[in-house]
Amino acid sequence: MMTQSQNKSIDGRLVALGCNYEPWIALLEQSGWKTHCCYDLRTVDSILEEYSPCICVVDLSNNDFSLNSISLRANKTKQVKWIAIIKKEQLKTDAICQFINNFCIDYFTVPIPSSHMLSTIGHQLGMLEIESSSWVEITSQHDMGLYGESKSIKQLRDMVRRVAMTEVNVFLTGENGTGKELIAKSIHNLSKRKNTPFIAVNCASLNHDDENMSLLDGSYRQEDGTPFNGTLMLDNVDELSKEMQEKLLAYLQAPTSDSLEGEASGDVRIIASTSADLDAAVANGTFSKELYYRLNVFHIKVPTLRERGSDIFLLAETFLTKFAREYSTMASSFSEDSKQLLLRYSWPGNVRELINQVKRAALLAEGNEVKAEHFDLPSKSNLKQSLRNIKDEAEKDVLVAVLETHRGQVASAAKDLGVSRATMYRLLNKHNIVPDVRHYNNGYARD
Repeated sequence: MMTQSQNKSIDGRLVALGCNYEPWIALLEQSGWKTHCCYDLRTVDSILEEYSPCICVVDLSNNDFSLNSISLRANKTKQVKWIAIIKKEQLKTDAICQFINNFCIDYFTVPIPSSHMLSTIGHQLGMLEIESSSWVEITSQHDMGLYGESKSIKQLRDMVRRVAMTEVNVFLTGENGTGKELIAKSIHNLSKRKNTPFIAVNCASLNHDDENMSLLDGSYRQEDGTPFNGTLMLDNVDELSKEMQEKLLAYLQAPTSDSLEGEASGDVRIIASTSADLDAAVANGTFSKELYYRLNVFHIKVPTLRERGSDIFLLAETFLTKFAREYSTMASSFSEDSKQLLLRYSWPGNVRELINQVKRAALLAEGNEVKAEHFDLPSKSNLKQSLRNIKDEAEKDVLVAVLETHRGQVASAAKDLGVSRATMYRLLNKHNIVPDVRHYNNGYARD
């Protein structure tokens, strides 16, 4: 699905934010560039959206704008190349240097060297043309697999974008529910293979009678009898049996364009994924070291939802809009208590769990507002109780271990823990632990 900006031809478009009508702007217009000089931050968002892909030159030399406001806009714009204009002495200002480092492709100090500025802008237009020919708006596809504004998801998007344009095999690791298959599809759709098939195989369910087995040796044929050309995702690759590992390794080691049967094979890119510790599997011999190195050419660790804290509510709002429309409900916002619940929960099931919870809430909400009771998540009091239970269990385990070390002798165990005998007996009573020195091999008798 192409965005509005991607349907435009990439001609010269420039937004000059806070700039006077400089000679270099006039020269650009004479060369056919479409320019817009803007001095109002309230309208710059719509202008950038209209002009994107574009170059945005922002004049910071007169301190007319809040640097934070400019940073927020630079952070959320896509396919906009930012160039800053500053005074030389502003290079001593940390905030200015941080802005340039984070968001700008270049900067100029006043007075502006027109020829240098024109050269830079022209080069960046060329870069936009290259990017627009390959960059798909990935956040509009695959159920938001790469959606968000957190640092970790931005880094992930950058890695996906870079590796997609290569032909190397990719190795995805991360917890269950983080969206590894969605990311594999994004890599495929951003690559030169985007018009070829994408096949995802769950290695945990493969058996010898499965037709997908032929994908592992290059003998797979499409409906028209031609070899498979495209992207093959091997999900749960750690589940491959030894025999299947050997078959896949032999195929990967075979000369290009040859299957194991000597027939012409397809042009296949492999994206493998796992939630397991494959390094440990290699170390203990359950997974082939040679195959591991063949698959793990470019490693991407998919972040958990816990590592994307700032994205949680952003994702929740996006999913709520999607499901409210899908199920024709009125739900459109979250109550304050539901917001706190979403942000406080640890999300062990990651994005998949968040999707399911928001889907449930969208269905249960009776009006416009989603409340905490519409989620099937622990309440604040339950979370506190869970933490208390964890603490109590840890305390109990320490008491048992120390008693065992001191063969049931309370006095020496208390001394070891640095507490009085009275405190030690109180803790033992709290956890129903009864020391029994007669059975010092066990060290205690316990309910």
